[in-house]
Amino acid sequence: MTTPHAAPNSSVKAFRAIADGYVEESFERFPTYGSSVGRSEFNGLLEKPDLRLYAAHQSLVRETLAAVQNLPEFDFTHDDWLDRRALISELRTELWSMERETHRRNPEMWASGALNCIYNLMVKKADAMGEVAIDVLSRMQKLPAYLEHAASMIKDPVPLWKNMAIKSCEGAPSLFDALADPLIATGKAPEQKIRKLTADAKAAFAAFAKKVDKTPPGKPGSFAVGTERFEGLIRERLGWDLTVSEALALGQTLAERIQGEMEQEARKLGRGKSPREILDRAAEEWKPERGTLIEEYRFQTLRVRDAFKRAGLVSFPKDEKLAVKPVPDFLRHHFPTAAYSSPGCYEKDQTGIFWVNDLSLIRETEKEKRAEIQQHFGLGATCAHEAYPGHHLQFCTANRHPSKLRRLFAHAIFYEGWTLWCEKMTVDFKIAKEPTARLNQLHDALWRAHRIIIDCGLQTGRMSYDDAVKHLVKNVGFTKGRAEGDVNWYTSSPTVPMSYLLGRTELLRLHQKKVGEQGWSVKRFNDWILSFGTLPWRWMELSGL
Repeated sequence: MTTPHAAPNSSVKAFRAIADGYVEESFERFPTYGSSVGRSEFNGLLEKPDLRLYAAHQSLVRETLAAVQNLPEFDFTHDDWLDRRALISELRTELWSMERETHRRNPEMWASGALNCIYNLMVKKADAMGEVAIDVLSRMQKLPAYLEHAASMIKDPVPLWKNMAIKSCEGAPSLFDALADPLIATGKAPEQKIRKLTADAKAAFAAFAKKVDKTPPGKPGSFAVGTERFEGLIRERLGWDLTVSEALALGQTLAERIQGEMEQEARKLGRGKSPREILDRAAEEWKPERGTLIEEYRFQTLRVRDAFKRAGLVSFPKDEKLAVKPVPDFLRHHFPTAAYSSPGCYEKDQTGIFWVNDLSLIRETEKEKRAEIQQHFGLGATCAHEAYPGHHLQFCTANRHPSKLRRLFAHAIFYEGWTLWCEKMTVDFKIAKEPTARLNQLHDALWRAHRIIIDCGLQTGRMSYDDAVKHLVKNVGFTKGRAEGDVNWYTSSPTVPMSYLLGRTELLRLHQKKVGEQGWSVKRFNDWILSFGTLPWRWMELSGL
């Protein structure tokens, strides 16, 4: 874990030892965390979540935070300063979560955690299950104990999170039913054993749901962290000393300006038609030009990548690789239209996977098939967001940062702000070819502006869950179901919803400073911001690098 820097002073040496110890102990305590970042020795293991585990970890976090804060900040410069600041942020936010007893009040984190511990192992090896079958079976064997221990901790669950946990458990059997045959086909274990492990896993989810259902709920809206803590999270996760009132004003201003830009763009494209009507019509008329949807994604991914290369807008890591794959049949109902799976930050093989979920293949009528295809309208922007030069290029760059500690940090204000910037570049540099490309990009930005408003409202208690759903339906044009899906994750991820557009706003501020005022090329600017890892933009400036 040691970070290579020249002639470190005693404070820096002490910090590195403290950080190394904290990270390794965290991996041992929570092996699913270690596995997720590419430490394969943890792949077949599961933690046993109980109050003793959390009490011990809370003590570790407090002790580590105190030790790091006792090292004088002025002894740290440049990369060492950034590593220290990022670790302090991680420790503070983790401590706040434990003090709020999120692990006791959010049963959904355990239901989804139990699913993800299996799903995350198999998803990257969906077409080579034999490579992970033993680890998957090992975790399946441990799942009943994992869920039993988790259930014993639940107290005063947030009603929304309680309902979400029960729904996740209800959906679990479909995953394990779909997984059984691919596991059997690997020949890594007798069929009878795999069938029993599958049955035991499904029973464990049913028992967890029953326990959660019987647990008296906490107060409605108790997911809100409150104004003071929310502002603390803004400082630690966004790196921005911003009050709720300031964030809300920013969101409202951005929403008004983007709405005005959309209406102006719509006037260029259609006589008297609204932006929504224009986009709906374009989606209805769109179809893949290369035959199948997967072929279209593969073509557009390469086209967008090559266009960015020809334009000289960003450097590409030498060892990155990307596979564009159709979602396997047994995972279809567990994926959105398209998604990206990044390699772990410690994995030698930096191959990312861009998954395409073509649900038209399992629909019966032509109308149903067309409706599914239309969900992929504007896929060039999706390719820029998920693949090149979006999440894939960004994470593969961050995963090779000289500081192994830095690789562990992933602040949404950076990685989501970067992807919105990538979408904007496809329009600004005419990489996107559709006439409606700018209007579509503005519509997606409008959605992210309203996320800022909703994030502030939900987490301070000024906006109820139902208010947030209605806000998305009214201002972004979502269906009620899609709005509910969005708001569900907003409630458990304070500051992440606002990170998208605030991240791009911060990036554009730096762009104006470096490119507009100092004359940097766009390539120099993009390479510079990617060189820091995945940290808040303002910390980069404070580091002096």
